Amino acid sequence: MTSNVREWLAESKKRGMDLGLERVFRIHQTLIQSKDNATILHVAGSNGKGTLCATLATHLHQLGQSSVMFTSPHLVRIEERVRLDGQPIASEQFDAFLSTIQEAESVLDEALTFFEITFLVACLCAERNNVDVFIVETGLGGRFDATRILQADVSILTSLSLEHRDVLGDTLAQIAAEKAAIARPGKPMIVRNVDDVEARASIELEAKNAGRSELNETQAEAPIQWVTIPETASFEQEALLLAKATLEAIGLDANGLEQSTQLLNWPGRFQELPAPWRASILFDAAHNPSGLLRMLPQLRHRIEQKDAWTLVFGCTPQHDLVEFAQPLLDLCQQVPPESIVLTKPQFGRYAGVSLQALRELDWPSSSTIYEREDAQRTLSCLREIEPSFTVAIGSLYLIGELYESFDYWGTEHMELFPAKTQRDEA
Repeated sequence: MTSNVREWLAESKKRGMDLGLERVFRIHQTLIQSKDNATILHVAGSNGKGTLCATLATHLHQLGQSSVMFTSPHLVRIEERVRLDGQPIASEQFDAFLSTIQEAESVLDEALTFFEITFLVACLCAERNNVDVFIVETGLGGRFDATRILQADVSILTSLSLEHRDVLGDTLAQIAAEKAAIARPGKPMIVRNVDDVEARASIELEAKNAGRSELNETQAEAPIQWVTIPETASFEQEALLLAKATLEAIGLDANGLEQSTQLLNWPGRFQELPAPWRASILFDAAHNPSGLLRMLPQLRHRIEQKDAWTLVFGCTPQHDLVEFAQPLLDLCQQVPPESIVLTKPQFGRYAGVSLQALRELDWPSSSTIYEREDAQRTLSCLREIEPSFTVAIGSLYLIGELYESFDYWGTEHMELFPAKTQRDEA
């Protein structure tokens, strides 16, 4: 058994992704001896999952309800994946839970994945802190995602799009089925209404046949509550409507929900912070083409409030790079930035898209383009040109690396609830 639990955790990355329930269910049953006392909210979808989780956690905090929130991936440090009342879990507590999981893995002769281990840390954190609500975001899909083992009280399905087609399926209906498989027998499922007839039918079929025998569940229908979201809604607006339905489903007061969201500070998700050169910088992690497209109207509105702007952009490989970047390219053609800094994430699961490939995209000719290999060099470039307003957009890995360069870890910028002060500063 590896003596250093962080080394053991890092080694687990070599196992890659191995979707399935039996392994993690077995260890979870060993680790969690008491019946779950927390109300469990389980969130799946293609876009907006994290925003919904953070919105729920913020309002629960205002109601005086304690919570653990599990999301992934992390932005800067792994402790962010497990937030106790909005704060990343303490490193010492994280390590203690890792040690407990490592011992259970050894005793049961199992080999957990990186994601499964971090999920089990969240489970232990929720149990040991006896929280009121445990908010859980799926990692990938839903049917075979480790988070499915929990006996959730409410399942929530956010917006859907064609993503992870190599794992989840080639059609929206197939993807919808994989995600809707988080439905729990006899428990409500809150679902964003979908126009696609086949996708809707897939969701209804999964809900009608909810229950997994390997998890000792008895099959029964999960009642669906469809929530209509305007097509033009931002992730924040979608989260408000889905959060309201979720809170009502568990008998909690949804009044003041919109006011609660004014306190939300979701690191790296449309988060505007003061820059070191007496300006501001807005960070947003673009997850997939549909997510980028939905965020841009809100971004354009913010840009048009400024006299000028600079773009920082870098991403991981996409199914179609041009398709992914096109909404951003269109925005740049319509409201050209003074400068564009092209860069690339260094430490993600996949190598960042090359600077040459990014340069070949259709950027406006009036913009000055800089190419910088990594986040630290990007920060140096920004310090030299000192733009009055900067938008840093791209992969979550890139945004996290920029945060490291800005020394944001350990500051209030990484907390969920102090947003008003930060916005005033910015």
